[in-house]
Amino acid sequence: MRSHYTLLLTASTIVAAAVIVFVGSGNDSGSAASTQSATNVTSRPPGRPSYCPSSSAAPDASQTIAALKVKLGKKPSKTQTMTALGTAFLASEHYDKAEALFLRALRLSPGDPEASVQLAMVCHTRGNDTKAKALIREVLKKNPKFQKAHSDLAGIYFDEGHIVQARAEWKKAAAIDP
Repeated sequence: MRSHYTLLLTASTIVAAAVIVFVGSGNDSGSAASTQSATNVTSRPPGRPSYCPSSSAAPDASQTIAALKVKLGKKPSKTQTMTALGTAFLASEHYDKAEALFLRALRLSPGDPEASVQLAMVCHTRGNDTKAKALIREVLKKNPKFQKAHSDLAGIYFDEGHIVQARAEWKKAAAIDP
């Protein structure tokens, strides 16, 4: 169980790092995001970061999603599997599905730090940075050494142009696990 959680955290950190690397490097005129309809509830507002800035960079998560769905079907109340599946949906830009899974995990396990931070990233991707930061700060009150929370908060600050705050959060994350 611990190794599953460690794997989930590692994968989430890699995805978060990819967001930071790709933010600003994508050309919106040719990205998948710019062709999405504004009425599509899974789309993000113009200029918002994506876990996969273009369809060519998007990882094929279909096998992972299928395997996690099977696993969740066997144990439907397993919050770690819900969060892992939500993370896969988030990385695949299926924000509604990701959000529903994170909310479900939080109903079963209120305050779960991973589900809360991942839900915050859905909010951030959709343009609700105020809610995203509030969710992450709540996690950090209870889990000040949760590296992913610091890293994701840094990414939000960076996207907002608050470089000093972003740098401070990245330093905190690096101090936890260089």
